[in-house]
Amino acid sequence: MFEHLQRELRRLAAAQQVSVPIEGDAEGYSDKECPAEACLFQFKIYGDDWTNIVRDEEVFCPSCRHAAPAKSWYTTAQIEAAKEYALGSVVNGLNGAMRADAQASKRRQKPGAFLSVTLAVKEGKDAVLLPVAAAEPMRLRTRCDNCACRYSYVGAAYFCPSCGKNSASHTFLQTLATIRTSAALGGSLREVLGPDEAEVMTRTLLEKAILDTVTSFQRLAEQLYEARTGKEPRRNAFQNIDAGSALWEAELGLSYSQLLEASALARLRIYYQQRHLLAHQQGIVDNDYAVRSGDTTYEVGQRLLIKEGAALEFAGLIERLGIALLARCSP
Repeated sequence: MFEHLQRELRRLAAAQQVSVPIEGDAEGYSDKECPAEACLFQFKIYGDDWTNIVRDEEVFCPSCRHAAPAKSWYTTAQIEAAKEYALGSVVNGLNGAMRADAQASKRRQKPGAFLSVTLAVKEGKDAVLLPVAAAEPMRLRTRCDNCACRYSYVGAAYFCPSCGKNSASHTFLQTLATIRTSAALGGSLREVLGPDEAEVMTRTLLEKAILDTVTSFQRLAEQLYEARTGKEPRRNAFQNIDAGSALWEAELGLSYSQLLEASALARLRIYYQQRHLLAHQQGIVDNDYAVRSGDTTYEVGQRLLIKEGAALEFAGLIERLGIALLARCSP
């Protein structure tokens, strides 16, 4: 009487695979998540590139560069939805088997028999099996300079998920965008924090913006220098505007004065010296700063006051210098 149900149970007892359809988003990108527990960074890869460019053996996290096989990059939401889909497939299979047994029992009944036993199934509700939906499209998108893989993300991404390469230009411009955002947060902080906390946080973010702006250009210059010369530059050479310019001129005959006007370089020299004070003197002006920067705004013993306009100006000047350097170093 329960032949179909027993057959279905035997089938389920064996190892089973359920194919779960996963949709891309409206722009054709598929959801991925870093499998490293300490990261779990979520991003998307363009569907065609996932098929045609990304290798099955190795995929890289755009945030932490963790590497794992392609089958490891399902998101937490996709895994949970796939479990529901698989459970629905089991329920539907059992419901179908019991309905088939009920129909078979009715067909076996003989009209006019003294005793008849029939199987009736109280209709269970079949699961509706829908493809796993994609998350909303992510606003930030890029294409790898090395392998042309297209991917999107939220926040910041440093590595191509297909080849794992770090793009010097992408990281540089992305970091400057982050610096500009953080430097302009003062108004928002004053709306949600007390006046004292908002002032401390705003000052901290603006001073960090000065530090990070130098670091962003240092990283770009180091990568470009090594790519052009095949040598590593002297340690921290690009933390100093004049030393960095001299290094480029010695190797390639290219100084910063060929890339920016004198007034812009003078402003950069001041900001670079301010970074040095913030990093090593807690922002307290000393004689070296007065001599090297040419800045007459402060007297020795005073502390730097970084304003939003200054942080944004510095980011803009560094962006101009970086883009000019990229143009000269391009093949």
